[in-house]
Amino acid sequence: MFRSIFLIARREYLSYVATWGFWLSLASVPFFMVIGASIPALIQSSQPVRHYVVIDQTGTGLDNVVQAALERERREQTRAALEAASLMVADQTRRQRAMAAFDADPAGLDGLPEALEILGMEDNAAAFAAGNGRMIRVEAPARDIEGLRPYLLGESRVSTPEGSRSLFAALIISADPQTGVPEITYYSTNVTEQALSGAARRALREYLRDQALQERGLDPGEIRALSDIEPGYRNLNPAVVEEEAEVTAADWAPFIIAVVLAFLLWTAIFSVANMLLTSLVEEKGGKILELLLATVRVRDLLIGKLLGVAAVSLTLFAIWGFIGSLASLVAVQFLSAMDPGIAGFISEAFRPGLFLAALGYFMVGYLMYGALFLAMGSLCETIQDAQTLMGPVILILMVPIMILVFAMRSIDSVAVQIASWVPIWTPFIMIARLPDEPPLWEIAGTTGLMVLTMVLVIWGASSVFQQGALGHANADSVKRIFSRKKASESEE
Repeated sequence: MFRSIFLIARREYLSYVATWGFWLSLASVPFFMVIGASIPALIQSSQPVRHYVVIDQTGTGLDNVVQAALERERREQTRAALEAASLMVADQTRRQRAMAAFDADPAGLDGLPEALEILGMEDNAAAFAAGNGRMIRVEAPARDIEGLRPYLLGESRVSTPEGSRSLFAALIISADPQTGVPEITYYSTNVTEQALSGAARRALREYLRDQALQERGLDPGEIRALSDIEPGYRNLNPAVVEEEAEVTAADWAPFIIAVVLAFLLWTAIFSVANMLLTSLVEEKGGKILELLLATVRVRDLLIGKLLGVAAVSLTLFAIWGFIGSLASLVAVQFLSAMDPGIAGFISEAFRPGLFLAALGYFMVGYLMYGALFLAMGSLCETIQDAQTLMGPVILILMVPIMILVFAMRSIDSVAVQIASWVPIWTPFIMIARLPDEPPLWEIAGTTGLMVLTMVLVIWGASSVFQQGALGHANADSVKRIFSRKKASESEE
């Protein structure tokens, strides 16, 4: 028995590992993870410099007020970007010299060229000066929207330090005809980028508030002092007895990793479905399945196929886990000198206990669904038949994913707890609940129920597999069952 299972499992394992697709899958996940992590930075760095105008139709200098606030915000962005870049290219002494040179001009960017020269990054001056939003104000070619419209639509160009460019946005400040309160009208063909208009609204709101307070007798110093008043705030976890143990981003790490593991199981189940269904349909078509059943028992064949495909997935996850762990160790060593908070986040994310408990749910869920897909595959003669049967299963699998998406911040919800007792959803939801430390009886109960379901599924699947593999049952058999049921209902 065990020898037969081992031989079937080895055959399945080698049939996948020896293919180009396996090695491409092995390399593609780390590759696309790196690409995915780099996409935000790539999009930000490749974003073009956008030019805008600010026009004050009230004649009270509000355009200068708004622009000054925008410049302050841009300076903060530039300083943060310069500090982050210095951590990558310079030692501590050069970093301190560069930041001191930049801060020599506390209100503007006059210290930026010297700071970049110290860091050896003179060629990036324009990108740093534009800030994260890469927005630069230019001289307005007209004073109203009718005159500005051709420039905003790209039909005409404005003069910029980089040459002739189209106008990205226009901010026109006017007074409300009835109340006299200043208001901003924002024009841009880009309806998704709202950073510029949001910054302008904040700047004008703060200015109007300060003006109103000054009219009531407060001087600017008192206004700034009152604006800086904030309540003290500390977020502590009562389960941690150490003093000053404030909740940080590192405390979120296990919850994020748990949800990622649940999604990983969901992805793995779809991968095993594709492998099992495809191989079974091919083997049935080539009469290979009948030859195998002539030498081994049905249950041995079923378990061997399950273990073989599971070994393929475990090989992938083991290699990816090794690469991820190695990268995490390197990141912790590197980031500990840059940002201890990020290093703590990575260290807290990889709790051995979390991974061991998740692995148990992972394996049982994997085997349960694998047996189900084997039974389905044995009923199918073609890929089209398999796709037809996969429809209801996909709908069932979508439910726990929707629960996880909408319950990220309410993982202790009663509805989530009830859903975690549904065996076909248990592996996904319980993995996500593990960092919340559910009671031991609940972990044992859901695990026992899932194991029992797995045994019943494998037992039932072996019968279906035997009938389907020998051609005594197929997808049409399932259709006939439902058609007979409908016929009996109509006769009644």
